[in-house]
Amino acid sequence: MLRLVRFLLLTLCIGFVAAPVSSPARAQSVAEFYKDKNLDIVVGYAPGGGYDLAARVLSRHIGKYIPGEPKVIIRNMPGAGTVLAANHVNNIAPKDGTVMGIYADLMPVAKLLDVPGVQFDPAKFGWVGSITSRGTPMLILRKDAPANTLDGIRKTEVLIGASGPDATSSYAYLLNDLLDTKLKVLAGYTGGTSQIDLAIQRGEVHGRASAEWERLKLLKEWTDLVLPVLQMSTRRAIDPLWKDVPLALDQAKNEEDRQVMELVLGTNQFFRAFSTPPGVPADRLAALRIAFEKTMKDEEFIKEFLAAAPGGMDVSTWQDIDTYMTRIGKFPPNVIKRAAKYVSF
Repeated sequence: MLRLVRFLLLTLCIGFVAAPVSSPARAQSVAEFYKDKNLDIVVGYAPGGGYDLAARVLSRHIGKYIPGEPKVIIRNMPGAGTVLAANHVNNIAPKDGTVMGIYADLMPVAKLLDVPGVQFDPAKFGWVGSITSRGTPMLILRKDAPANTLDGIRKTEVLIGASGPDATSSYAYLLNDLLDTKLKVLAGYTGGTSQIDLAIQRGEVHGRASAEWERLKLLKEWTDLVLPVLQMSTRRAIDPLWKDVPLALDQAKNEEDRQVMELVLGTNQFFRAFSTPPGVPADRLAALRIAFEKTMKDEEFIKEFLAAAPGGMDVSTWQDIDTYMTRIGKFPPNVIKRAAKYVSF
């Protein structure tokens, strides 16, 4: 019996020595994760528009800067002012770094303003960056309008073309309420901004409250016809030619009015911004942000993007967007309530 016990003890000891020591599983690198995978970019609009164009040009270049070089696929999901796509990406799609989305530029404030149908919190998005701003939208007026300066339109009524309850009309109402301007909104131009522009050229209206001046300035017939009167953004146009055009934000009468304008106009600088859903692993989100930053400096990307969008690039980083989101999230309830009046989806 004693010999049997000794034999068993010896066998156990040998077993302990021979057994391999298990080590913790090695974490999968970003490159290993993305290898042979797709990165889907969900576009909240139908093919052919500016958002779709921005996503498609990005898709042809960003993949080479992502470790593992995934194939980048565009998936269009129009509907409900891009709320449909945003709900899908942030609630249904995988939160593993294989999906990004691009939505309406007002989507960052959708939850704050209690927009119907929203099932996400934009403050928790993994913001990646924005290729363009709205080119600093401006209030433009014909040179032969009854008034075409800020002081002038506070005293004299001018006609503003609009397409409905969107920026073309809400910016004009914002100026009337907060800066005491006399902009009479004619909202019958349901064909969109091209129809408004035609009405300006015909002299049916005197101007527009949300003109993409970076695009219009390229056309001599427009620079001969109209003047930029106010910059409708939170930062001045990068073009030094417009350094003397007042920033609407700087004309606010008090801090609360300024905050209302900042909330309404602030998303202009994040036009066509890309983001991931919440919960993407930090290393993969960081890799996407770095890849986006490198793509913005890629000469082939820049050349292709400018050929497709001659209005130019005005890149915002994910830090820019996060800073804005943090700031507006601290605005008092009354500011948010007032701002909601001027935001349409």
